[in-house]
Order: sequence, then structure tokens, then C-alpha cells
Amino acid sequence: MYRKAMVFAGTLVMALVCTVLVASSANASPTQQTGVFQTRYFNYFDAGGQQCSDANAAYVTSDTEIWKYWPEGSSPVPGIINTTNYMVCWKGTVYFPTAGTYTVYTLNDDGMNVWVNGKIAMNAWYNQGPTWHQGDFQIPAPGYYSFEVKYYNAPNAGVACVSWALKGQPYTWKCPYPPAPPPPPTPTPYPICPGCPPCQGCPPIYPTPVPPPCQPWPYCSQPLPPCQPWPNCQYPPQPPPPQPTCWYRVRYGDTLYGIAWKFGVTTWQLQQWNGIKNPNYIYAGTLLKVCPW
Repeated sequence: MYRKAMVFAGTLVMALVCTVLVASSANASPTQQTGVFQTRYFNYFDAGGQQCSDANAAYVTSDTEIWKYWPEGSSPVPGIINTTNYMVCWKGTVYFPTAGTYTVYTLNDDGMNVWVNGKIAMNAWYNQGPTWHQGDFQIPAPGYYSFEVKYYNAPNAGVACVSWALKGQPYTWKCPYPPAPPPPPTPTPYPICPGCPPCQGCPPIYPTPVPPPCQPWPYCSQPLPPCQPWPNCQYPPQPPPPQPTCWYRVRYGDTLYGIAWKFGVTTWQLQQWNGIKNPNYIYAGTLLKVCPW
């Protein structure tokens, strides 16, 4: 009987420990975007959609993260790798703590492919300025999975940054160029001011310089606990956001690459939309179409 009691007590303790560990992991911050990658550099680049060759690499090293920026005119490996027209392949494993749908986020200049568990998750293999891309992939069960990134740089600077997270969840971003996208703004609560009529009226739509009828908002800091403020407030519909213009007039000093970066498109797209044969020749005063519609 004593031995059975000890076994039962041990089992109970282990169950409690597992419960605490699971709860802690559920409330933990997003895992760091790290893996174990062999990094291979090539003095050429091949077609997109096909995984990297294991041969002919000019330089081999390793990385745990993929946050790379090479300024224009610089080489990833000086004296060994070109300053343009090079390719980098990261091939290794990443631990995914839970099953589900994940999203891979990339910022790349120029092309990039990403494979997870042998399946392509993101395909953007073409010349472009620094451009955001993303793609979804499935993880069937927690564990280590193959993770491969293939990247090339043709002209100008090189950017290769990769992150991932469960779909819709926060993700780590440490790319050195450009800064990460700003987080969504946190809604500003409207305090209830002591001495005001309880729960009368609705607060104005934020932001506004006009305080609600309840004074001395927004300078009071003490809430009025018994009152639930502004129930069932109805606001008039807001006007739609202004639509971005699809046209841009070239100014002195502009380059097609700079205009493409400004509007989040590629130089190739600008050439197609505007019938430009040579991207190095654009003229001040020319009206360019900068979006497809």
C-alpha cells in the first residue's frame, strides 16, 4: 500500500509540473527566430523554384539567424564573393514548438525562395528593391523541420531577412535595413472623471482635441468604479481612407529604382506599365504609372 501511495504521489507531482510548464509556454513571448543553418555563397545565381546545389560553393560558413544587409558595392565575403550577381543559400533545421499554420515573413532585395519541410512556402525570385513578402506553411506536429532559404542579389545593395511565427501571431524582427514595420497603435482608454454625471454621452472618436462632456477629461486620473462608461455608443460611419495616387511626375534627380522603392513596386513593373525600354533613362516631367490599376 505504501509503494502504491508513493507511485500515485509521484504521478501527481509530474502532472502538476507538466501543467505549469504548458501554461508557462502558452504565455511566453514568441520564440526567437533561430535555427542551425549551413550557409553557402556562390558567385552566380540560377533559376528560381529549384533548391540550392550542394556543390560549387565559393565559400561555406554557418548562421543561426538570417538577418543580412550588404550595402551597395560591398561583398558578403570580401575577396571571395562578388559585389553583385551572387547567391546565398541557408540550409538547416528549425524547431517549431506547436503544430499549426505558420507564416514566413521576408524582406529581400533581390530574389528569394523559402522551403519548409521540403515544400516551397514563399517564391519571389526576381529583381526588386527591398520588398516585403510572406507565405503560409503547415507544421503537422511539434519538432525539428528542414528549413531552406535561397537568395540572390543582382545590382545595388543586398537585403535578405527572414522571420516566421504562427499565423496571426507576433514575430521577431531584427533586420538591419530598413527598420521593422511599426506595431499597431494601442487604443487609448477614455477615463471616467469624478464628479461627472454617471455614464452620460459617448466619448468623441479618437483622436480629437475636443474633450467629451464629462470634465475635466483628459486630465483626471481617478476612475469611477461603479459606472460602466458609454454603453452602446453609436458613431457615424467614417469616410473611407484616401486612395493612393497611381501617377507620379518624374523630378530632377529621380531614378527608376528610387521611384519603385517609394511606391513599393519593382523597376521591372514600372518598365512594363510605362513602356520604358532602358531603366537608366527617365526624364524630368514624365508622368509615370506606379500601380497596376
